[in-house]
Amino acid sequence: MKAGMRRLGVIACATLLAGQCMIMKCASDTVRAGSPVAWVFESMNGEPVVPREANKIFIPPFTCATGKEPLCQKLAIRVRELIAADGRLAVVDAEADADIVLAGAMTHYQIQPLEYDEMERIVKKRMRMTAAARLTDVRRSKEIFFEREIQSFDTYSEIVPPVMTEPLMQDRVMESLARRIVLTTVTGWYTGLMTPAEKGKR
Repeated sequence: MKAGMRRLGVIACATLLAGQCMIMKCASDTVRAGSPVAWVFESMNGEPVVPREANKIFIPPFTCATGKEPLCQKLAIRVRELIAADGRLAVVDAEADADIVLAGAMTHYQIQPLEYDEMERIVKKRMRMTAAARLTDVRRSKEIFFEREIQSFDTYSEIVPPVMTEPLMQDRVMESLARRIVLTTVTGWYTGLMTPAEKGKR
């Protein structure tokens, strides 16, 4: 009786392991390189987003699709500063000296009215910025990831306390966007920086 139970246990374990292997194989066959699922599988295999052997990163000027060139380049500068401060990667001035390249673009800048007062004045606005980022392993000529939309937004008022001007809000939203780009570059995710409003939307 006991021997029979042991045999049944062995068969059940073998069946479970076979099923898990099939699941992993099917998932790995359908994962897109650079997708969030791919990052999960890479981390399961012990490989971080940034290759272990990569020590130097080049970040060229960001392209700008918003017509706000100074803000775009301010974003690129802040991304460089944050990556340098992190200490994991040295920021270099030429692609030829780099192991990886982070190319970025500010893709969207929007101010949207949210609330009006009885005189039809806008009392609350939302500022939203989005960026795209592509990380490339130049030594292997391999794309590590491409994130089409990294976003940051916040609400403010220019007439109701606490009053916030558009330039000050630009700095705040741009700072948040820079941190999200850096976190995506280093870890593959920026969910830890998402606001309650974003988590409610997604």
